[in-house]
Amino acid sequence: MRSRKSVSREDSSLPGDDFEIGERKRKYPPQTIPYYYGIIFCFFLLLLLRFVVFLDQRLPTPLKKDDESQYPERFIAERAQEDLKYLTDLGPRVVGSYENEVLTVEFLKKQILDIIHEADKSQEIQLDVQVVSGSYFLGSKPTGKINMYSNVQNVIAKLYGRDSNNSLLLNAHFDSVPTSPGGSDDGINCAVMLEILRKYSKRKIRPLHNVIFLFNGAEESALQASHGFITKHKWAKESRVVINLEAAGAGGKIVMFQTGPNKIWLNEDYGKVPHPRGQAASEELFQANVIPSDTDFRIFRDFGNMVGIDMAFVKDGYRYHTKYDRFDNIPLGSYQHVGDNVMSLVENMANNPELGDENAKSGKVVFFDFFGGFFVSYSTTTALFVNLSVFVLSLLTFFVSLGRFNLGITVNTVFYFHQILAVTLFGWLLSFLAVIFLAYLIDLLGYGMSWYGHPWLVLGIFVIPTIITSTPMLLLIKPMHISRNANSFIQAQIIRLIWSSIMLIITLLGIRTTYPFLMIVLFDTLAYAVILLLGLEHSASTWKIVYVILSLIPTSFSMSINIELFDFFIPLTGRIGSNKIPDIIIGFGAVFSTLLTLTPYYFLVSTLDKPKNFYKILGTIFAVCLVIVFTPLGFPYSGNYESPTPQRFWIMHSQRTFHGEDGGIIKRDSGYFFLNMDRNSPRSVARYVDDLKRTADLESDCNNFLLCGLPLAHPKMCEVVRYSTWIPSSSPIIPDPVNLKVNSKTQISPTLFRYNLTISGPDRIMFYLSPKKDLKMSKTSLLDKIDDEVFWNDRPYYFFVYTCGKEVTPINAVFDIEVPINHTGPTMDIAVAGNYVHPKKFRITPDFSKFLAKFPDWADLTAWVANYHSYVI
Repeated sequence: MRSRKSVSREDSSLPGDDFEIGERKRKYPPQTIPYYYGIIFCFFLLLLLRFVVFLDQRLPTPLKKDDESQYPERFIAERAQEDLKYLTDLGPRVVGSYENEVLTVEFLKKQILDIIHEADKSQEIQLDVQVVSGSYFLGSKPTGKINMYSNVQNVIAKLYGRDSNNSLLLNAHFDSVPTSPGGSDDGINCAVMLEILRKYSKRKIRPLHNVIFLFNGAEESALQASHGFITKHKWAKESRVVINLEAAGAGGKIVMFQTGPNKIWLNEDYGKVPHPRGQAASEELFQANVIPSDTDFRIFRDFGNMVGIDMAFVKDGYRYHTKYDRFDNIPLGSYQHVGDNVMSLVENMANNPELGDENAKSGKVVFFDFFGGFFVSYSTTTALFVNLSVFVLSLLTFFVSLGRFNLGITVNTVFYFHQILAVTLFGWLLSFLAVIFLAYLIDLLGYGMSWYGHPWLVLGIFVIPTIITSTPMLLLIKPMHISRNANSFIQAQIIRLIWSSIMLIITLLGIRTTYPFLMIVLFDTLAYAVILLLGLEHSASTWKIVYVILSLIPTSFSMSINIELFDFFIPLTGRIGSNKIPDIIIGFGAVFSTLLTLTPYYFLVSTLDKPKNFYKILGTIFAVCLVIVFTPLGFPYSGNYESPTPQRFWIMHSQRTFHGEDGGIIKRDSGYFFLNMDRNSPRSVARYVDDLKRTADLESDCNNFLLCGLPLAHPKMCEVVRYSTWIPSSSPIIPDPVNLKVNSKTQISPTLFRYNLTISGPDRIMFYLSPKKDLKMSKTSLLDKIDDEVFWNDRPYYFFVYTCGKEVTPINAVFDIEVPINHTGPTMDIAVAGNYVHPKKFRITPDFSKFLAKFPDWADLTAWVANYHSYVI
């Protein structure tokens, strides 16, 4: 190791260095590298990114039925695939349809009865079919809903354990959305549960706890059958822990994205599965309502006081809830991945004494997988200790670095440090502003979301501008008292200290997603510690090579997190509504991901010879990508069944009738109601669908009628209904019109009116109720308690969802409205909408059929008929 004394004059960094500058330049030439090394390094990072993508896409080798003799205890993917084939061949399995209520239920019953018949004599398995009705309040943003259901079905199998007091619950739903065969959402998980039950039924030894397999028949309608089970089924009270299996994509690996709440042993058991995949970041984003979805896990947690694990397929989210979620796009390795993991998890949990222990280890957990190879989880207390220790280690490494370059804490050096800090943070801020401005400009010109169909464009139009705008600031630092090598070394230390500080701050704020920062800071600190221990800091090229090699792990880890997040969020932007600018969302994420992943290498820029050439090449690549955005090559949508990137459209051929205070009809019309699902809708199809030239303005309806007088199918539509499209049309064919009957209106007291109502119509009804100004709904027979009051045009309103399964029954309800003394006149507005979502139960008109035929093949259409009546009572 070279002594400090021997380097103090060779690479002097003292502020009072008495070497003449001319002598320094003559004796110690600038330590630079050719600019094209920077380009080569960028391509190296692209190759590393491609390798990480390969790891992300790699699936386990699937087992077939022929392998069963060799692996009798293992999950057999091929048999699960055969079960899914039957389910998807039925087509969409919508709540209330023959396919869902009869064919699927009979299939599941037959499979379970066959399993019972072939089970080992030591096993006891019981089958039950539940038909259940109920109601509850489900809070969500922007508005909650009163969720009502009638005669929905659950198919349930119970595998008895040695201890019959506690049960592990497995849940998946067999229903699907109206236009999708539901291959991944959620057919594959039903098939997986059947195969796991089949394998357990043939074992000689029972598990410690019971295992309940819940095939629930009403999740998409939404989250109804799970509520029926956990609040009314005979096995509900013994269910302690749930493993919920879901999908927000198709194929790939199943991800554990939510656990707990606050049970450490759940993560410990999950950490033993063969192919772990999960991030605490996903859990925090989901629970912060950043993701516009919900799962049955919430119902079991909130209404059953259960803990557990929530898992879902998230890859290829373009197929989610579309016609593309088919059987043939799911690789056999995906069955094996979910089957191996869930079977292992059932084994761990069903034999864990902590399952029934209310006093089991509790606390919030930080967790993440490492390239799917192993799983890391630790408590937030441990995270605080580890992150604080790494922060201190990072700080110590910085001070040791100062000593090695003879930089004392003087006015000049402190000013120098502040220069680096200021230009670094300014560069980061500039990159955010530049990319957000660029994203806004692209959107303003009408060419947004090009990366939706071509995710690699994120690199060209967002990542490269981030590098171009955030790194040149460092070139402004040209200290006269230290060498170029020392300057780049110290720059790297200060950048690490910035991330160290960010890591410490978010740790103290109680945010668990600190591990991406921890990995960067920890490995960066260790890399420089190795360099300092080996005395390589004065060898300008050697220490950089050593650093790059030692940084491959944190860089790859950061890339893997970014891949997972962008793989999820890019398809998600196709269903967040037209009122948000997705280019800004993705651009912002790209800037942050780029800075976190690449800023540890920013010191290399200050060592480039002719850096202008480096920026010219990056600028040229950026310009090419930007040109692609404005050409047909950058068009975001595709209807290719092998790799679809569809644009979604919800279109309801609607008939609306508005009644006045006297019950008479004041307005009646029909039209095509577009729910614009993404930023480009409906502009993107304007040249195909000439009917859009007849679009009517909805502003008057939004001002005068509740929720714009439109037949909304889901409360989340309330947020974007003002951005919807209405095209006047001929009337639809309504097979079973909705009807509201006021059975009685009784004045209970001087300040209270009671209404007894009956609402009838199809098997899917929505109705919205809004008391008049300064009035209040105090009670309803549909709920024990009224929560979360929301407003429309400064008046509170309530959104009711009603779904029928096996049999259609009308709604009978009582509402109490509080009024001022001596109040006369009507007390509320109420609108009723019937949605006819079963193609075999309604006919579309020739006009509607011609209208739908105009859409291009890349448009995924969810089209049905709707009937709407509004009343003033």
